[in-house]
Amino acid sequence: MLRRRIEERAQKDPEWGAVMEYVGALERELADERRKMKRMRLDLETVIETVSQVNAKSLDTELIENFTLNTAMGQVAAQRAFIMRQGDTLTDEISVTVTKNVKVPRLRFRKDGELASALIEKEAPFELSGNSNLMKHSVYRKILEMDMELCIPLIKRHENGEKELKGLMVLGKKFNKMGYTERDKEFLSLLGAMVAISLHNAQLYHRSIYDEMTQVFSRGHFDAHLFQEVERAKRYHSERDGSPYQISLIMFDIDDFKHFNDTYGHQIGDTILKGVANVVKRSVRTSDMVSRYGGEEFCVVLPETNKENALRAAERLRKAISNYKVTTREYGELSVTVSMGVATYPDDADSVQELVREADKALYVAKGRGKNCVVEAEREDADKKLGSGVKR
Repeated sequence: MLRRRIEERAQKDPEWGAVMEYVGALERELADERRKMKRMRLDLETVIETVSQVNAKSLDTELIENFTLNTAMGQVAAQRAFIMRQGDTLTDEISVTVTKNVKVPRLRFRKDGELASALIEKEAPFELSGNSNLMKHSVYRKILEMDMELCIPLIKRHENGEKELKGLMVLGKKFNKMGYTERDKEFLSLLGAMVAISLHNAQLYHRSIYDEMTQVFSRGHFDAHLFQEVERAKRYHSERDGSPYQISLIMFDIDDFKHFNDTYGHQIGDTILKGVANVVKRSVRTSDMVSRYGGEEFCVVLPETNKENALRAAERLRKAISNYKVTTREYGELSVTVSMGVATYPDDADSVQELVREADKALYVAKGRGKNCVVEAEREDADKKLGSGVKR
């Protein structure tokens, strides 16, 4: 209605033509803002959907990274990309973790160093070229030599206002050979902020279920996992009309570990713990669960495994560990052995507590027999079972 009245006045009075031009400019500007808001809304919806998909599927950092790169590359049509982040809680370095269509050299820098501080100061996505203040950092120069184009710092804002660099995403040239637009950068900035939160949450979750030193599962996660397995065994037992669903537990500890600490120092002791944990992780099935029970003691939960097969698995682990050599600069190669106890549910126990206790008892029998051996839990005789009222 107002526009029509202005048009009518402009036809009668030429001076109103300028007013009409001004109104037209306002309308065009409003239309541009509406299109921009629509694009921003679509970008936001894409980011939210991406992060929701990631969090719904897993708190696994590698899954988050792969999903993020696929989304970013698809949205802006980037040819190549990679992500750098802190590998685990034991390192203060940020390094390359996931790549897409690009071979990346060995790159790493400290998360509390000068380059990290410079990236936090940048905060928003930026073109890699034309940043002379960053050229003093060798990692930055190597990225430039790879002919990459855009860097997106992954920054987590904490409640106290502090900013933490969780990593960075680096993109190569676009398929259309055009540069990155402001819209591209706005989308990637929003995506980077949301992904930094997801990576932060995944790292917190990782710390809650993994032992920090050995990177096998923690005692708390072991307790919860074994309880769930036993409950599942009870449920399957009834569903199978009485046929048992067996779970075996291997408990072991490193022989003479105090001697290693006292003789070679606690750093060597830590190296032994991490080395033994890695040997075990490489030697078990994907369905088995390895955890640090405490000190130098570890557990392996073997679902759907009877006593006979569990003893075979334990013997394979014992041999693998005895063949492992701890390489030290000061003392050369050191050999390690372990003593193992094996118990099976429901053969040796009616509950989680009994299963752990029987495996632990067998472990100490192995210690008494000279160490570096595997001992199975001893079953009670029939009279003792009847007298105790325990039903098997």
